[in-house]
Amino acid sequence: MEQYGLHAEALSAGYDGQAVVRDLSLSVRPGEILTLVGPNGAGKSTVLKTLIRQLEPVRGTVFVHGAPAESMSDNELARALSIVMTRHPGGEWLTVEDVVRSGRYPYTGRLGLLSARDREIVEEAMRRLRVSELREERFRRLSDGQRQRVLLSRALCQEPEILVMDEPTSFLDLRYQLELGELLRGLASRERLAVILSTHELDFARRVSDTVACIRGGTADRTGPPGILTPDYVEILYDIPAGTLSGADSHSVAREGTLSHSFTQNRACEYFPCHGGVAARDFNCLFCYCPLYTLGTRCGGNFSYTAKGVKDCSNCAYPHRLENYKAVLARFPELAKLAARPPLSETP
Repeated sequence: MEQYGLHAEALSAGYDGQAVVRDLSLSVRPGEILTLVGPNGAGKSTVLKTLIRQLEPVRGTVFVHGAPAESMSDNELARALSIVMTRHPGGEWLTVEDVVRSGRYPYTGRLGLLSARDREIVEEAMRRLRVSELREERFRRLSDGQRQRVLLSRALCQEPEILVMDEPTSFLDLRYQLELGELLRGLASRERLAVILSTHELDFARRVSDTVACIRGGTADRTGPPGILTPDYVEILYDIPAGTLSGADSHSVAREGTLSHSFTQNRACEYFPCHGGVAARDFNCLFCYCPLYTLGTRCGGNFSYTAKGVKDCSNCAYPHRLENYKAVLARFPELAKLAARPPLSETP
């Protein structure tokens, strides 16, 4: 059990002693992402709240690195486990830096005074999540994508071993969903974080997850790799009439290991076109899925970030053309596996 970052054994979760979800066995190791999916009201958020000790288990035990969570102090749990929930921090006048600095409170003592090391950690977290230039901005005035990066920056300040996120893609457009997915994969692999999240976005779950747990009928109906989310099973999971999702045009439920995208344009995107100087006939939005985005400044594409945190690729060495995408994969063969992951669905 100690090899798991978090492990739930025979867990039943609910309210006032009444179980909403029963007999769960869930585990996530360092470096892995576990995703809970299922219809509204299935109990995904209830399970997450129980895992992070916001709710007492109706039955069963939650273990954090082999230790029962119930035996840990609040500070011990906060140092091991960082939480990003859908409810955002309050306070009209909170700045980005205020929010990020709060991630150090499990280490600062009652007065909340940051040491020199605490301040270094705050600065590094803001730099890595690209929110340093927003430090004086009011948190409530940020875009949803910017807020998500700030909350992740705060989570990193806790130096956690486990990251728990409830519906992190809520209110995010396709561009920010893609960016968030690559951020989470990078954090899991580089920081050896054990990540647990819930989502309604099945394509997002396919792209980022190592394991998917499907919550249905008060239990984990099916658990396994993202490939279990086949069109036939998704129809069962969400009680959709048989055959609805199994047609040839069902890009959003592409089977594991396939690339269902054709090159296309999303003229409804607020950033279209993001590459200056590229003729409309040559412009393709598939580069939003480009594995170069995981490389940061190593990509060779000469991009920069706007004040909104959006990539400005106007000087990119690899414009949005099919032949250039192939050149990207040839130049960075270590990304071929990433490029072959089941993609997020296109926006027509």
